[in-house]
Amino acid sequence: MLRYYPSFAIIQNLNAQAGEFILNGLPYTGKYYQTVDGEFFTGVNPQTGPSEKLQKIISFNAVPGLNSLNIPDRNKIDFAVRSNLSTTRIPGKPNTYYPQPTEDDYRKGYVIRYFTKKENERGFITEINEAEYNSIVNGTADYDISLYQTTKILWKLTGPLKSTRTSQYNVIPGIIDTNERLTVAADKNFLGIVEWIGGDYAKYARPTL
Repeated sequence: MLRYYPSFAIIQNLNAQAGEFILNGLPYTGKYYQTVDGEFFTGVNPQTGPSEKLQKIISFNAVPGLNSLNIPDRNKIDFAVRSNLSTTRIPGKPNTYYPQPTEDDYRKGYVIRYFTKKENERGFITEINEAEYNSIVNGTADYDISLYQTTKILWKLTGPLKSTRTSQYNVIPGIIDTNERLTVAADKNFLGIVEWIGGDYAKYARPTL
């Protein structure tokens, strides 16, 4: 059964392009929505459904030298390569990552941002990439993960800067409003992220309305 998601915890009415998702083993195009915990479902939003879970297809287009001709099995490609994890990273601690949204990200309208910090500390937050985040969550990092807490935030890139009401029943979520709501929600379990973001909720934004 699909869990309940409040309106601020989803980005609705997105359009899946060819090559983005698989549904029941087949390519999917059409309407979908994204939840704050990084899941994808068919339909405009949870209310209208049908809310069938989509499987994300990992794209290699942005990684130089990788294409369908020289990748024998995409599922076996090292995850660090997919996430552009630097080969010069400093071992023994989380490494700072600076997101660089791609054109694919802007077409989707969002990116996922990842963060870590020492447990029970408000400051010293480090933004990390997806591979580093997964290494902490999965216990494969080359440092003591018991000391670290993680969170991820869906970060809206496109749309109006502020939420816009187009009719009595329809509100287009704004970039600033959405990013602020999701950051405040994350701050309940990841203290200090609101201060770390520092009100810069339009970072990476490309307003489209």
